[in-house]
Amino acid sequence: MKFKILIFFLLIQPLFLFAETVSKRFGFVVGVSEYKDLSLANLKTAKNDALGMTKILFSYGSYNRIQTLLQEGSTKSTPTKNNIISQFESLLEETKPDDLVVFYFSGHGVVDYNDKVYLLPEDANPQNPFETGIAVEQLLEMTRRFQLKRVVFFIDACRNPEDSKGDVGRKYLEAVQFKDSEIVSVFYSTKVGYSSFEDPKSGYGIFTKYLIYGLEGRADSNYNGEVTYSELSNYVIQAMKEWSKENQKIQKPYTKEYAEKSEDTILTYAVNPDTSLADAPMFNPYNPTYAFRSFLYPGWGQYARGQEEKGKVYMSIFTLGLLYAGYQFNQYRSDKEAYESAIGIPPNARVSETIVFNYLLIEPYRQRMESSRTSLSQALTVLVFLWSANVFDFYLLGPNPKEKTGVFLDLDMENQGYMGINRIGKVGYALRF
Repeated sequence: MKFKILIFFLLIQPLFLFAETVSKRFGFVVGVSEYKDLSLANLKTAKNDALGMTKILFSYGSYNRIQTLLQEGSTKSTPTKNNIISQFESLLEETKPDDLVVFYFSGHGVVDYNDKVYLLPEDANPQNPFETGIAVEQLLEMTRRFQLKRVVFFIDACRNPEDSKGDVGRKYLEAVQFKDSEIVSVFYSTKVGYSSFEDPKSGYGIFTKYLIYGLEGRADSNYNGEVTYSELSNYVIQAMKEWSKENQKIQKPYTKEYAEKSEDTILTYAVNPDTSLADAPMFNPYNPTYAFRSFLYPGWGQYARGQEEKGKVYMSIFTLGLLYAGYQFNQYRSDKEAYESAIGIPPNARVSETIVFNYLLIEPYRQRMESSRTSLSQALTVLVFLWSANVFDFYLLGPNPKEKTGVFLDLDMENQGYMGINRIGKVGYALRF
């Protein structure tokens, strides 16, 4: 018996060893649409860019974990400087040297006269962007400390230099060595001094739109079912050249390598869906269909567009209000019938006594009817107030308002399985009213 058990362990030991050596994939996605400082213009598509990249990496890349920082999450997951650095470091602590780490940022960026790139988080100060921003150098240095061999950065941001004067200094990371690395690369959406454009048709940035196209499968130039970093960069650069010609706008994406590539890296598996995520209709929380539902029954529109908890609260309160108003209406109708059918003393010569007796006989019915009428009026007033509050909430307290109210989404997705098989997505929700 012991001999059989020993043979069993000898047979399965290679499987355990293989499982331990299989590299994992990690994604860190940041989208900054709104800035606390009003002098920094808000970006319409940054949030969609981040959500789109999260979905693509999770669905088509078999990434084991994707940390997404948006302005619809809990306090710890909003894209402030401290959160970005601390959360990125927490993710890196889970990695091993052979793992793949993909970093994506959509928002504003600046470059100093030494060609040093800074990403501007939500709490960046435009008067002091280099102190309040996050240097790409710093993030890459963090990956180097963990000895990662495969690191890819996608930066969708304008890179207008803060100061174009002065001598061009030492290029950043020139002294940093990424030894034994397969790939350490940053893919910028545009060169220094140029802008990154947004696409009003798709709701994504142009650069991210073509990233999505490529990662879905259009970049798979050799048709082997895998999208590598080289294929993706070649596809996006060529697609952006064609887009620039067609739209008479200049946006020049390019890659910057920090290690000699010994191998190409698979980023996603080509699927080529019938409808690309970049072309799918964007979710509009103020869609007329949702508005009609909310006008028809308070809370229905909020529930249909994803604010399920808030919608349930509105619908429950309004339903109770309708039931109470129905009860008061029936009570009023009953009291009115009782008042109208009350029998008094017919008129006779003793007028004063007749009036007194009729008052004593009929007045209680009239008072009950008036009380029921008042209660019914109050119930209807509450319903009108609730309906009005529902309309106010629908338009001013939607899922992505200027001030952070409503339903927030905190994305921290984990993926288990290989090549998209048996994926498990974990999504946490946080509510605040």
